[in-house]
Amino acid sequence: MGRYVRCVLRYFATTLAPRVRVTLLVPDVLPALVARRYLEDLPGDAAVAHRSAAGRLGLDVVWYPWNGMTWVAPGTKVATVHDCWPFVSPAPNGSIRRNEQQPFFATAANADTIIAGSQFARAEVVRHLGFPADKIVVIPLGVTIPPRQGSAPSGDPYVLFVGHADARKGMGTLLAGMAALPDALRAKYRLIVAGKGQPGNDGPAPDGIRVEFLGQVSDALLADLYTGASAFVFPSSYEGFGLPALEAMSYGVPVIASDAASIPEAAGDAALYFPSGDVPALAAAIQLMLGDAQLAAHMRSAGLARAANFSWERCAGATLDALSRVASASALRL
Repeated sequence: MGRYVRCVLRYFATTLAPRVRVTLLVPDVLPALVARRYLEDLPGDAAVAHRSAAGRLGLDVVWYPWNGMTWVAPGTKVATVHDCWPFVSPAPNGSIRRNEQQPFFATAANADTIIAGSQFARAEVVRHLGFPADKIVVIPLGVTIPPRQGSAPSGDPYVLFVGHADARKGMGTLLAGMAALPDALRAKYRLIVAGKGQPGNDGPAPDGIRVEFLGQVSDALLADLYTGASAFVFPSSYEGFGLPALEAMSYGVPVIASDAASIPEAAGDAALYFPSGDVPALAAAIQLMLGDAQLAAHMRSAGLARAANFSWERCAGATLDALSRVASASALRL
């Protein structure tokens, strides 16, 4: 979500600047003291103001890009709902899930329009929130096609995973799948995990595999990791879009992915799929991808072509069009 917000706002502030002026509404009591931190990655003349000022600024529309509304502004409102995971995830404590669901309920009650990243996410909003389908706009996310390849990390070849190392993302399935590989492949290939979470979040790593949990990494290191990966595995069981798979494709990395949720919608025919949660099937897919150079080359080519269809410029333009339509319709009603 952070990448989504940053990339869209950068296009708002540059290419699309003649059409929009951005004000960041922040929770900090003294916005002037933190404005530089909020604006350090945002070119142009964006302003920063406290949320309480939203009704006094003459804003045409307030956009909530962070998966629902944690507060409600006056006037016209649009929210991006990336997924409805708090309604799907098993709840260890019912009150915890209810708290997580509140921003979604606030969105359903107050948004004039909802933006979803996929048809799957749109259907989830209708199913869990009862929001009218005709008021949901589907705008796929984008990727930045790297202008040149970075430098691959040194060491033995590796399989890459990017995302939160937890059960939802299929970390247990991935670890077990790597452990089920033939001895020769397990000896040759490492597993690198880039993202929040550490071993133990989904059980300890099985014996016999080499796995490196790097935690959250910089954009520069992430680019290097994509560049050097022999294969990218995305075993998630629930996604509103599936951005890491497309990011890997944009670097020419062959992708293996589960067939769950929105992932096939995002990855199209450019991924080698396995049934979500099926460890033997995942192990077979990894073995096939690593052992068949012709298949890997085909998937690299297909992935590059697929990623070229998704850009942040297109995503930002479609988002601004949606915001403009809602603002215009609201002005006509006044």
